[in-house]
Amino acid sequence: MPKFTIDGKEIEVAAGTTVIQAALAAGIHIPHFCWHPDLAVDGNCRMCLVEVEKMPKLQIACNTQVAEGMVVRTNSDKAAQAHRTTLEFLLVNHPIDCPVCDQAGECYLQDQYMDHGLHESNVEIEEKVRKRKVVDLGPIMLDAERCVLCSRCIRFEREVTATNSFEFSNRGNQMQIGTFQNQPIRHDYAGNLADVCPVGALLSHDFRFKMRVWFLKEHESVCPGCSTGCNIHVDERDGETQRLRPRRNVEVNKSWMCDPGRKLYKDIAVTTRISGARLKRPAGWEGVAVTAALDEVGSWIKGSGNTVAFVASPQATNEDLFAFKALADCVGGLLDFRVGDPQLKLHERIDGVLQRADRNPNTQGALDLGLGKDGVAEILKRCASGSVRALVLQGPELLRSPEAVDALAKVPFIAVFATHEGPELEHAHAVLPLSLWAEVEGTFTNYQRRVQRIRKAVSAPGDARPGWELASGLLQRAGGSLPAQSAREVFARLQATVPGYAGLDYKIIGSGGRALQTAEPAAVEARA
Repeated sequence: MPKFTIDGKEIEVAAGTTVIQAALAAGIHIPHFCWHPDLAVDGNCRMCLVEVEKMPKLQIACNTQVAEGMVVRTNSDKAAQAHRTTLEFLLVNHPIDCPVCDQAGECYLQDQYMDHGLHESNVEIEEKVRKRKVVDLGPIMLDAERCVLCSRCIRFEREVTATNSFEFSNRGNQMQIGTFQNQPIRHDYAGNLADVCPVGALLSHDFRFKMRVWFLKEHESVCPGCSTGCNIHVDERDGETQRLRPRRNVEVNKSWMCDPGRKLYKDIAVTTRISGARLKRPAGWEGVAVTAALDEVGSWIKGSGNTVAFVASPQATNEDLFAFKALADCVGGLLDFRVGDPQLKLHERIDGVLQRADRNPNTQGALDLGLGKDGVAEILKRCASGSVRALVLQGPELLRSPEAVDALAKVPFIAVFATHEGPELEHAHAVLPLSLWAEVEGTFTNYQRRVQRIRKAVSAPGDARPGWELASGLLQRAGGSLPAQSAREVFARLQATVPGYAGLDYKIIGSGGRALQTAEPAAVEARA
């Protein structure tokens, strides 16, 4: 654990720590372009030069390891001059098109010029070097004139996706990045190329010309696209979600997320959202108040006794699942969640990066809470025999299963919690409006058994409510109760009764999540 001094502050770091990593840990920002915490060091931009006592020349902070007694100055006259000179060199041929560049507000070159530049150029040129602009690479747009040749995109494709689509071509001031014959990016992680680009050379096709980033408000959350549970930012403006971005968590997704996960923002504010409750009458669907729908469903549950069945959803939060199980336990009906056997796909990888075959965010949470109880096959068998008078679904997954159609047709009453309209809802008799993951507070447990928080980013449409609130309303009408006024209070009750979750609360879980103590997921992962 060497001790060293940086800008007059003495700190102790682990052996092998680089100066730039140690500076970040101490709250000191060293300007840089090519360095990235989750990519190998390249050291080609020379922006992170710092002065190290007893060394005759400035050193790059990204590749200089801390040594005992080292004294580093990041803002000395020599270091500051090096930063200005590097910026001047980069700006000689960089187009000054900030007013039309989507990277404005998130551009390293902009920010670092304001912090470390503000100089008058001593370089005289007649005309800037012209390179390719507006090159369509499928999900990514390339503007080679803006590129600072940091090689982040090249290293990402070499080290993370192993696709090696990008390369440098030409030499000198004509050097530029590109793909072979401008072929489009075809892998599922193209959005990360726009994230790692420090300037406006690589831009997301989806977000291009859509929104100035300073209008956006970010919220921490977790991607609901699969059992990996990537940490993300939900960026919204005026209650409308505009994009999803990865949030760094070394233990889960590092700095990456897949493109299918990014596209999930499109499901939040769409015209197909269910905003109110409805009941099926002889003449057709009738829109009713949520309380009236809960009264109707509660009446069927109470009147059906142990001939009622419940199918939970691994799309739901732990809080939703806990309340739903409390409802099933109160009535004594059949209970399970394993439509399509997601537990068998929980650890199975689609690729070598992040995506998993289980496309649910909370299969592990459902297992932990004991919702894998009676078996979906047994529930359908009872439905087909006419032994189930009422069926309550926490999500529409079972209604989408072709194998379940005949069995469900024998059930007199089916109630479903749903977020979006779909043809499968015609099989139901009551539809309760459910809030989406971006509209609620709660937790998911990923395949590693890491409990992670999701936070409310936007408001739910109309009368849509969190799943735990709908289940709690039905529980009250069935003769039970769940004394909780918020998701936080539901989780407090959950941790008091579920093995492994004891002692957890939202504060302890924090931004990075909290792994439950178990060796089981690691062992499964090793076998995979």
